[in-house]
Amino acid sequence: MRKSLTTGLLAFALLAPATPAAAAGFCTMLWAPVCALKDGVEKTYSNAGCAKADDATVTHQGPCGEKPAPPPSSRSVFCTDEYAPVCGVKNGVAQMYSNKCRAFADGATVADLGKCQVKR
Repeated sequence: MRKSLTTGLLAFALLAPATPAAAAGFCTMLWAPVCALKDGVEKTYSNAGCAKADDATVTHQGPCGEKPAPPPSSRSVFCTDEYAPVCGVKNGVAQMYSNKCRAFADGATVADLGKCQVKR
């Protein structure tokens, strides 16, 4: 009896979905809001499982009405606080940056070492 119970529990654990919210029709108390579409209307659900239980299609993470978060940048830049000023140019405008890394991280091109010169 004990062996069959253990085997049954093991089979259930192996066949169960990785997360409760992943199971269709299984709504948990987890607060991980999603925006989902049902019958042409967007509605905020507390999590993806609740949206699926209501036969809605998740459109994005987060509540409806909020702009979805942009995908993470493929270029992560970590700069030091070193002060080695450079003059960077971004969108045709010269601006001083504390170092080359900060200019690069802002998408600027380093035009000169040191502070930007004011043209008179």
